[in-house]
Amino acid sequence: MVISSLVIETAPERTEAVAEHLAGLGGVEVHGIDGYKIIITIEAETVDASHAIANGIVPVEGVIGVDLIYLNFEDDKTIYPDGV
Repeated sequence: MVISSLVIETAPERTEAVAEHLAGLGGVEVHGIDGYKIIITIEAETVDASHAIANGIVPVEGVIGVDLIYLNFEDDKTIYPDGV
């Protein structure tokens, strides 16, 4: 399991709508809103899957930035196929 934490920067008038959209995405959990920033985590099976989810956030109307805060990928079998 790959776990990452991100801050999504939004246009202030679109913050709530973006948060609602993100909450509906598979693998995404919205943890809170701070002004025009939305704090989320992504849980995915691989780094590539996590990256695909994050990339899918970029074109959402109202999103002006996607900032990676934390990434843990030690259990990604595509990177560590023997579990080491």
